[in-house]
Amino acid sequence: MSIAREYTRSLRKHLRCRAVWPPLLDVRPGDYGVFRGGVFVRVGHLTTDFGVPVVSEPGGRRAEKFQYHSEDALGFGGAADLAVGDAAAELRIGLSRRASFFVSVAELDVERLQSPRRIALGLREREDWPFLRYFVVGELFKGRDLLFYGSEEGEAGVTLRGEPSELLRFQQLGKLGGSIQISSTGDCRLQYRGSPEVTAAIGLNLFRIKRVGVDPLRYRAAVESTPAATLIAAREEEDDDALEHLGDDGDDDDRLDDDTRLA
Repeated sequence: MSIAREYTRSLRKHLRCRAVWPPLLDVRPGDYGVFRGGVFVRVGHLTTDFGVPVVSEPGGRRAEKFQYHSEDALGFGGAADLAVGDAAAELRIGLSRRASFFVSVAELDVERLQSPRRIALGLREREDWPFLRYFVVGELFKGRDLLFYGSEEGEAGVTLRGEPSELLRFQQLGKLGGSIQISSTGDCRLQYRGSPEVTAAIGLNLFRIKRVGVDPLRYRAAVESTPAATLIAAREEEDDDALEHLGDDGDDDDRLDDDTRLA
């Protein structure tokens, strides 16, 4: 399995989202695209290409830090070794297996679309929207100090060197201090480093629009104005909603691959 596929499977398991690939790719809520090789590929943006206005809003803090190693360990587990000297320290992270990687990000927040059902309703009324082909980015998982290293062949490693206090801060909070220097050995061709000042997206959640369904606004109106029995009926109608969220089932996303040429 490729690093990209393994990475997105890992995020689905631990963050309930799919991966932004490659890391540091500029993605926004309201972007749309298809799947290629089991990975989401951005095609364009709803406002630019279809004239549909979108507004995003904060969705809250997902985690103070997220660190994951492909040996299926939150944090770096047994793949990391911290050595502390008198004036400096180093953290060695092994990438010994094929398609191995690690990712670290601090202050992971969610950014999401406002009123996705209104957007779905607007797109459903258009004749030029390709139903069920395109997936729309409804949520982004964004953080600071993104660090991603990966090796397709394995037998590689990464070393972080710096002041002991800053390496400890990296382990505890995912934050990269100014003294930390990073080097790699072996076949470690995938290297991405973000910034403490700028957030970078690592994950996303998607939905697509169905041609047939009830008015997406009917469900929202029932929820806001009616308790009990009417609310239950409204939830039953949601099965026919024009908006279909991409779930977290265990199947590979290869089944979603688009077999037509990108526009």
